[in-house]
Amino acid sequence: MELGWQSQERESSPCSLASSATPVCAAASSSPYPGIEGDLAAPNRQNMPVKTIAVMANKGGVGKTGITLGLAGAAAHRGLAVLVIDLDPQGNATSHLKTRKGRMSLADVLASPIPETFVDAISICDWDASIGEVDVLPSHPDIIRFDAWSPGRSTTKLRRAMKDVEGYDLVLIDCPPSLGALTREALTAADKALIVTTPSYFGAQGVEKSLAEITEIQKTTNPELEFAGVVMNRFRPTAEEHNYRLSELNDIVGARTILKPLLPERMVFQQAEGSGAPVQAIPGVAAKEVGEILNSYLTKLMREPRIVVEA
Repeated sequence: MELGWQSQERESSPCSLASSATPVCAAASSSPYPGIEGDLAAPNRQNMPVKTIAVMANKGGVGKTGITLGLAGAAAHRGLAVLVIDLDPQGNATSHLKTRKGRMSLADVLASPIPETFVDAISICDWDASIGEVDVLPSHPDIIRFDAWSPGRSTTKLRRAMKDVEGYDLVLIDCPPSLGALTREALTAADKALIVTTPSYFGAQGVEKSLAEITEIQKTTNPELEFAGVVMNRFRPTAEEHNYRLSELNDIVGARTILKPLLPERMVFQQAEGSGAPVQAIPGVAAKEVGEILNSYLTKLMREPRIVVEA
């Protein structure tokens, strides 16, 4: 079934430059999956700016990439056109999306940060096309050379490369699990920053450091950057330690900035990784539960007003 594209067997991404004619992609009508339609209709892309969200964590192993791809799947199930930028040198998002290998990658974009290179580097992926469309700007191990940061160094390469690029409703940037130059590139290019953490001591520390980084970027390279909130992943409500860490996180960021409901500890993300499919395509009650939570997050991220981070 063709959902919103001129051809289901596309040979190129829906991305185009603003100077070009109408973008190839068009909105799909509704999701074929029950319970995850959401209340945001697929928009007219000519009348809406692309929303760019950087998904970040200052600690590995918190499920950052899983959340990024879960949000991509939720958006695609609404018929939205989604681009995932894999800014993590590990390339897990690129691998999970079953990206078709092309001639170029994000390393080429950072080396030559112009819109033409950005468009040429975008690859389509082999996720089930019946859910909509997700494209990817694939990672490459060589991007690690762009992660060294020093005061005064420019971190505007990605923003310059993305300038005037249209054809997507949502761009999700999967940041590396650190606060180096690559994460600064993402925050400088993004409209919103979303922090992912787990209920642990080091998770709380990572949130504090990430908040400080967001505030710094707001004061320097991207005054329009919004703090979108915190995703508490792998939460077990019966675990005393998890409830203690949740209370601790409330004290750090405020209860209203933690996205609700909290994401429970489920194996569905590992199942999705193993099958190379979106969470929304995994059968079972747990997958449906997680899919509905991610869908509610997407609604909030697409609509929430600015949350001010106190300096």
